[in-house]
Amino acid sequence: MSEADIKQMNDMRKGGIGVSRIYCFMASLAGGYHNVPYTTRDMHNVNAKQRREGGLDAESCLRYLQECKANDPTLYYKEVVDGEGVLQYLFWCDSTSQIDYQVFEDVVAFDATYKKNVYLSPLVVFSGVNHHNQMVVFAAALVADEKKETYVWLLQQLQTSMKWKAPVSIITNGDKQTKSAIEQVFPEAHHRLCAWHLLRNATSNIGKPKFTRMFRDCMLGDYEVRTFQRKWFEMVEKFGIANKRWVQDMYERRHSWATAHIREKFFA
Repeated sequence: MSEADIKQMNDMRKGGIGVSRIYCFMASLAGGYHNVPYTTRDMHNVNAKQRREGGLDAESCLRYLQECKANDPTLYYKEVVDGEGVLQYLFWCDSTSQIDYQVFEDVVAFDATYKKNVYLSPLVVFSGVNHHNQMVVFAAALVADEKKETYVWLLQQLQTSMKWKAPVSIITNGDKQTKSAIEQVFPEAHHRLCAWHLLRNATSNIGKPKFTRMFRDCMLGDYEVRTFQRKWFEMVEKFGIANKRWVQDMYERRHSWATAHIREKFFA
């Protein structure tokens, strides 16, 4: 199988599609089964090889963490493997990260948008900002999927490793699964959408630099609610985007991103 075929298969597998259906799809793209230069057995063999390689890498990773723990006794890590011994989740944080969290835990960024690696494992990073306005990493994790239950497990590991000290506020990219998990594990924490992701989405959904600038002003401007409302509707009317689903969704979720609506909550 070519690298392109393997990537296509992996993407479809992540969507829960079985090998037989993927093979049918590949055949339709190629104009018939006779034009597909591999069989379903070949696809299963590739899957098995990826799982073996992933397992070997997981063993190396766990062995490395065990060696680190010998020099850093308070290093915390937790893993979950499936019935075949393949790594599903791995969470870790060292002593420096734990100390940083105890000082700078007020605001935690929960970023689950890092690119997946060749073993289809998303990288999740928990981070914050120190007194020098520098990013500090509190913990990191590799996960096999992006379900609510997975994020609940990750947040529970963060909770345990940081001695049950809860963050005041959590910033995310707005994924519904992460939001739901936060509400379950840290129900008292304030939730805010990441400004960087919102500006990127504003650009991709509307595609007008002037709109993005005006949206940024609505988002970050220290306005009273009444002023925010006026500026928002003036902007929407100016660009004729009242019927855009993304615009409607952003307005419905304004209490999670507009400074006018969250000025009394701590997100420094």
